[in-house]
Amino acid sequence: MKRAIVFGATGQLGCYSALALKEAGYDTYAVGRRESDGGFFATKGITFIGGVTLENADSFDKIPNVKFDVVVNMAGTMPAHADTQMMPYVQSIVVGIVNLCEWMRKNSIKRIIFNTTPSDVVDYWGTDKPIDDDAIRSFPRNGNDHAVYAICKRAATDILEHTIYAYGFEPCVFRHFMVYGWHPDAYYYLNGEKRMLPWRSMIRKAINGENIEIYGDVSRKKELLYIKDFASAIVCAADNHVTGIFNLPGYEPYTLDTMVNDIVDVFGDGRTKIIPRPDMPDTPQILLSHNKSKDVLGWEPKWTWKAACEDMKKELISNPIELMWGPIEESDRYN
Repeated sequence: MKRAIVFGATGQLGCYSALALKEAGYDTYAVGRRESDGGFFATKGITFIGGVTLENADSFDKIPNVKFDVVVNMAGTMPAHADTQMMPYVQSIVVGIVNLCEWMRKNSIKRIIFNTTPSDVVDYWGTDKPIDDDAIRSFPRNGNDHAVYAICKRAATDILEHTIYAYGFEPCVFRHFMVYGWHPDAYYYLNGEKRMLPWRSMIRKAINGENIEIYGDVSRKKELLYIKDFASAIVCAADNHVTGIFNLPGYEPYTLDTMVNDIVDVFGDGRTKIIPRPDMPDTPQILLSHNKSKDVLGWEPKWTWKAACEDMKKELISNPIELMWGPIEESDRYN
């Protein structure tokens, strides 16, 4: 049996990656910064190791001395959960990847799966042309929190590319926009200010029969990647040795009005009305090419947006990861 280890496993991307690898037959170890997962991973037959931070090389001593076939790194500071300070990004992403690579080298592990941000191809945003996987990378020149995040993700990706030549590593790096999936926490931070995720606000309004406003041009398209498609890409990459940067788009680009209409159809009860606001600013339209992830990696997304909404509703009601993530807020409950 192959063995996988997932760093950042108490977060959404890492958690679903660990679950998917276990279901695919891997002996899976879940590693988190948190000391406790509330006993969640044990219920899935997954070994949990808490209190490991990538920026602290000594914390790797907590990991059992067993042979791993693949490393999945979903750890690191994200703008959505941090303020505007630079050092947490540098420490957790750049120093973290260096420490992780050194640990892999000492333990003769070659395969690593990592993720980067579409902000590294910001120069190609704003058109209806899908961005190529191997487009020249840059960073946002606007001074916001995503700039340092993108710089650090670029640096970590470059380090991983270096390990191909230095150590014979096999890095696979995914580029994707927001990954949609149910989580009890509906909030994020923008430049250090706490806000509710816009799409979660729409779901909450649909549940409670409130009207929803759609800003700008409703025909503009979005990539809607569902968490279980993301997790299937992790398994796909774990099962082969392909290296490089791969875009992970959603099932297809969806217009803003389709996105909102499906939310209302699935989560609402007929009371919610959708109110267009063409006088308000447009949503950014940024599309990712699917050619490389399909033709080279062999991955294709399966979840339509409507099916993803229906699955999220089921998980809202059952809250399957409550042991680790806690209860849902009362405003999200069906009465």
